[in-house]
Formats: sequence, structure tokens, C-alpha cells
Amino acid sequence: MRRLPISEAAAAFIGAAFGWRLVFTGLILPRGDAFTYFYPYWAFRNAALSAGRLPLWNPDLFMGVPFLANSQAGVLYPLNWPLIPFDAPTAVGVSAICHMAFAATGMVLLARHAFDQTDLAALVAAVVFVGGGAFLGKVEQINQLQGLAWLPWIFWLWHEATNDHPKAVLGLGAAFGMQLLAGHTQSAFITGVGIGL
Repeated sequence: MRRLPISEAAAAFIGAAFGWRLVFTGLILPRGDAFTYFYPYWAFRNAALSAGRLPLWNPDLFMGVPFLANSQAGVLYPLNWPLIPFDAPTAVGVSAICHMAFAATGMVLLARHAFDQTDLAALVAAVVFVGGGAFLGKVEQINQLQGLAWLPWIFWLWHEATNDHPKAVLGLGAAFGMQLLAGHTQSAFITGVGIGL
């Protein structure tokens, strides 16, 4: 009999609960990188993609700068594509909530399978990971939050791939690729160092 994934669902709900105010109260992140960097970048990216243009160049910044070449814009990150119709603050908020839920679910899987923890212990690990400053503090740098959300999934898939589950290698490659496309290469470097240790 297959067990119901209650701890995964609870982790996703709790993870999303950390960021609910970003979407459901009309609040925005009024300072820092979110306001001065990511909101304008996401607005420009979403407007270009909505118009059917690939945003190769941003003529509005300085005397023009490469846009697609800047990975922080997240143009090639597939999980940003469904957010194209939204205004930048809403898109960033929805992305943050979804990635918090995703990270919490990944941490439950990592704790339960790689560290052989109970459902309750795995849920506590998820809450500590997503609610801790190292993760939650990145909400103003959405690309860092997106990249770090893949970390528990990559570690879990690494564990599976090195424990007689060869198909997990495909998932590991896909997850690592998604982490790179999220636009914060340092997250991928940190993950790679962690796997190497």
C-alpha cells in the first residue's frame, strides 16, 4: 500500500504560508534589489515576451545593455514563463510563494529519504530551511530564492542517484539545469560544492 504524501503537502502549504502577504495583500517589496532591480527587469522581460520579442537588449538602461545575456533576468527559466501576464510585483510574489512551497517539499523528501527521518522531523527540517534567514532572507533577490529552492531537490536526487536509482541521474541533471537557469550561478556553485563534500 502506498503511503499518502501528507508531509509533502503540509510542507508545501507551510512553505507557501511564509510568503502569502506578497500576493494576497497588495503589498510590494519597497526597497532593496526587488524594487530597484528585479521589478524593472521583470517588467521589461514580461513586456518583451508578451509582445513576442526575445529581449536581447535593454535600450532603457544606461546607453543600452545586453539583457538576455544577464542570467539574473531569468528569461530562459521555464518557471518564470507562466508569470509573463502579471505585473512585476505580482509575478515576483507568486514566484516566491511557489518556490517556498517547492523548497519545503524538496526538504521533506531529502530529510526523509537521505537522512531517514520521520515525517514530523522532515516537516520540521522543511520549516527551518524555508523559514530560516539563509533562504527567506533572499525574497528580495528572487533569482537567489529560485536557485536555492532547487538545493534540497538536487541533494535528494544526488542521494537517489548514488544509491542504485540510476534514473535519478536524469532528474539530477534537469534540476541542476533549472537551478542554473534561475539566474543565480552562485547557488549552483554552492550546490556543487555541497555535493562534492
